[in-house]
Amino acid sequence: MDRPLRLLAALALGVALATTPIAAAIAAPPPPTTIEDQNDRLLRHLRAEQAARTQAAVELYRAMERNFIPDPNIIGDVVTQPTGRPVPAAPQRGVGVVVSLLLGLVGGVIGGCAALAGWTAVTRRRLHQPASAT
Repeated sequence: MDRPLRLLAALALGVALATTPIAAAIAAPPPPTTIEDQNDRLLRHLRAEQAARTQAAVELYRAMERNFIPDPNIIGDVVTQPTGRPVPAAPQRGVGVVVSLLLGLVGGVIGGCAALAGWTAVTRRRLHQPASAT
């Protein structure tokens, strides 16, 4: 095999190795459902009710925070509520999502090439040499 064909085969194998876990995760069937007994259903409903009560309490607390105006007798001046919406923070400069994915793909290709090189080194056929009679 020519060197360019070997490199192309190694690159194809690396891409295949890098994309195999993603394809396997997408193609995997969902886990089978289990039969729940009455106690499990009761506990699940109790947890759901408790979570709903907790969420309602958090929303009420946040609404009270937004509408809170301090007593003018304590501070001296009435604090007005902000009129505008807060300005969202500007995104920080750094490594983007596309760059991260490309870096992962390159790492997978390099890892696949290293695995291929190791496999080739281990399974390489060596010529049998006759044992010397010394």
